[in-house]
Amino acid sequence: MSRLSHLPWLAIPLALAGCARHAESHAAAMESHDSIKLEKGNPHLQFLKIETVQESDAAGTVTFPGRVTFDEDHTQRLSTPVDGRATALLVKTGDRVKIGQPLVRLTSPQVGELQSEAQKALQDLSIAQRTVERMHKLQVDGAVAEKEVVQAESDLVKAKSAATQSSARLASLNVPASDPGAAVALLAQVAGTVVERNVLVGQEVRADATTPLLTVSNLETVWVLADVYEQDLALVQTGAAVRVHVPAYPDQGFQGTIAHLGDVVEPNSRTVKLRCVVPNPDGRLKPEMFAKIDLTATGGARVILVPSKAILSDSEKPRVILVDADDTFRLEPVEVGSEVEGNVRVLSGLHAGQKIVTEGALFLKNEIDER
Repeated sequence: MSRLSHLPWLAIPLALAGCARHAESHAAAMESHDSIKLEKGNPHLQFLKIETVQESDAAGTVTFPGRVTFDEDHTQRLSTPVDGRATALLVKTGDRVKIGQPLVRLTSPQVGELQSEAQKALQDLSIAQRTVERMHKLQVDGAVAEKEVVQAESDLVKAKSAATQSSARLASLNVPASDPGAAVALLAQVAGTVVERNVLVGQEVRADATTPLLTVSNLETVWVLADVYEQDLALVQTGAAVRVHVPAYPDQGFQGTIAHLGDVVEPNSRTVKLRCVVPNPDGRLKPEMFAKIDLTATGGARVILVPSKAILSDSEKPRVILVDADDTFRLEPVEVGSEVEGNVRVLSGLHAGQKIVTEGALFLKNEIDER
């Protein structure tokens, strides 16, 4: 018998081995914890809607989550420049104050020390002035060396500097140099509302304390802060108009302006800080409210948008259900960004041409979890 006659018999084991490998591969796919294979005609398919991922123009309304904060340009967090004890609280939370209005009075042993230094500095200045005058008279008569005159004038300059500094320290405390034991008055530096008070009468206060005694803020304007993904930076421009929404007033929007876009990308979240200034004349926006910032983006950039229902957010990282060519449905992690008119911006994990489940994703995900 020729060698060719044996080839069909040799082909049978090879075919069987190929089938075994295919079966093993198929079984491995079926046993995967994050995928499921649905053959055509499977009744589960009637609950699903499958769409092809496409790129679209970025023009439209882009939404960034954020929060309302104080306008730091019109906020004062009052602290004490000296250690002491609070003797009088002149305002309470909710009071409106003017610039220069006394807020807290306190006594401090450091005040007496500063007053003594100021008195000594004034005395030294008086002595230095008389010395210079005497040196100039003696210089006319030739009774003193030029070096001594220069030294006296130098001492006068130092005495003037010391007297000025000591007087400035007392002035910053609103304490006169000639009133021993005078109380320190802490004044308002901005006009606004007392929004927080952390001091009581008789309480000891320290200059190195991290908690402010009082916080005063002008709430007629507020800041709204948000984080912008670096992929969205091309959509944001300083000076652009925005509309802010808060859950407390779902049917009302607040007009604002982008005041600043950060210069540094946060390495962990890959975002940049965005600051908007929003007028708040009626005080309806409260610091620490959650907010959404709606921005009308300009066109030009191409982005991937998928329906919000396609995003599964029940795990550590958002996922979608990707449909492979062999009808395998598998969970695929993605990175998502802002929401655009009911769709979610996908930053990474998907590309145009792929197919995903846009309706029934949660149903299918439960099927995968039950395997």
